[in-house]
Amino acid sequence: KKKKYDLFLVLKNIKKNKLLNNLSTLNDEKKRLDFVRKTLNEMLDQNFINSSNEISGSDLKVRASYAQNLINKIEVSRNRATHVLGEINNNLAEIGKIEKQKEKILEKKKINKILEEKLLDLKNDNYFRPKNSISL
Repeated sequence: KKKKYDLFLVLKNIKKNKLLNNLSTLNDEKKRLDFVRKTLNEMLDQNFINSSNEISGSDLKVRASYAQNLINKIEVSRNRATHVLGEINNNLAEIGKIEKQKEKILEKKKINKILEEKLLDLKNDNYFRPKNSISL
């Protein structure tokens, strides 16, 4: 038979495992976003480097549009990276809270075990006598 605190520990372990899985996913996404941002910045730099001395108006317009598009994508990537970092920090804080809760549960479990042992010792020492018994 499972005790209340054993079940609490199981639930906390399950919650912690879910948070660790989410943390792993978020870290993978952060790496992808860093790669995307780096690639977009390289593409933006190449757009400016490849310009020759003589550029037609339509070429200039296309390059400006392309650069603006890249800048927008970089901004979206940066915003998403900020959001992912916030989620990572929240997950780390939750994992810390769960660890503290697990420590408290283990303390309660230890205290209850000591109390149960004392009660069992008292019962074994016949400290508790039935009310109807006759003492001689």
